[in-house]
Amino acid sequence: MTAPTSMPKPPLEDPLNERELFASEIVSVGAMHGNIRITLANTRFDEPIGANPAKAHRIVAGRIVLTGVAASQLLEHLKQLAAQIEAIAAVAAGHKPN
Repeated sequence: MTAPTSMPKPPLEDPLNERELFASEIVSVGAMHGNIRITLANTRFDEPIGANPAKAHRIVAGRIVLTGVAASQLLEHLKQLAAQIEAIAAVAAGHKPN
């Protein structure tokens, strides 16, 4: 019996018309039906009226639902990014890179 071979990934296409989400906070992260669900939010402000100051509202910007595989990929990419940020900070602090 031979081990199953993984199929190569199809080419990545980027049509540049997909909606881009911006978030200033992560509201929640949880698991639902085996998928990871991340809720993103932003703070928005009403226009000030007269002497009343602008009122802040936390608004859900979107939800990302990831399969377990995609969540693992996200975690690995975030670990790599964190390592890069730490290396840059170390160099800025005068430490020599490894």
